[in-house]
Amino acid sequence: MLTEKANAICLLEVLREYSDAEHILPMREIIGKMQSLYGIKIDRRTVYGAVALLIELGYDISIYEDNGVGYYLRSRELEQSEVLLLTDAVYSFPFIPAKQTEQLVQKLQKQLSVYQRKRYRYLTISRQDRKTDNRQVFWNIEQLDEAIAQKKKVRLGYLHYGLDKKQHETKTYTLSPYEMVYMNERYYLICVPDHAPNTRLYRIDRMKDIQILDDPRSEAVARQEAQNAVYAYVGKPERIVMYCDRAILDDVIDRFGTEVQIRERDENTFTAGFTAPPRGVKFWALQYLPYVEVVEPAWLREEIIESLMQNRYLLGDDQFTGLPVHR
Repeated sequence: MLTEKANAICLLEVLREYSDAEHILPMREIIGKMQSLYGIKIDRRTVYGAVALLIELGYDISIYEDNGVGYYLRSRELEQSEVLLLTDAVYSFPFIPAKQTEQLVQKLQKQLSVYQRKRYRYLTISRQDRKTDNRQVFWNIEQLDEAIAQKKKVRLGYLHYGLDKKQHETKTYTLSPYEMVYMNERYYLICVPDHAPNTRLYRIDRMKDIQILDDPRSEAVARQEAQNAVYAYVGKPERIVMYCDRAILDDVIDRFGTEVQIRERDENTFTAGFTAPPRGVKFWALQYLPYVEVVEPAWLREEIIESLMQNRYLLGDDQFTGLPVHR
């Protein structure tokens, strides 16, 4: 019985790897691959028995009587279109490090035959500079999920960009975690920090060395929903120059990538230069007032000033009640 099950397992792997609707395996090829890959010598009767066992277990296998050629795995855990969709999603998520992106893609493509995988070999990460350098992201999510379930506080290190455009640990926080949310292509933790009495958002891909504490989390502040501000970056790209406060260095690099040119002005500000569609930059700059000043192009600077003069809401900080976000 053990040999029968072992034969069925090995045959299933052969069908997964080397068969699909366009690559049907004749009996002789199945027998040959079982010998070359697993060192198992089998005959036709053994193959019939293994196929019958797999079908009995629920695997959808097309047999010779169905197609007149041989055998192939008709359906899989994930269909080819689903693998492509998930592969594209993994490549596009900036919070997944480049190395883990490749590992996830390889796992997804294991759902396909070797012939189907060849269609995806030219897929690459189009914005490598926007992938996080933090390799603890998935572990962070697991730890935070556990802490939320136990209603416990966490202590963690938090990463920030330096003027060298590399991430450095600059602060340690103790937080009361409530929920994880996905917005603006990033995962955030909704939480209450010990050092502040209000609900805030912290980037999960900026966290490292998370520890679940024995202390129960604070229940004094109700959770608030974070608004997902999405800005349309459309139009012809132009050269943009901005003066920025050091407080938004992380945000500048996150939005415009590590290719942005950074030059220190003084201990509190820096100059950022890059190429981007001005309309998107306008909406982004308005979000970060008063920490950013657009210098070039001149017409964009004047358009932002006009928008400010016409919109008293943007000028009134005391009227703004958005959720504080630590990017």
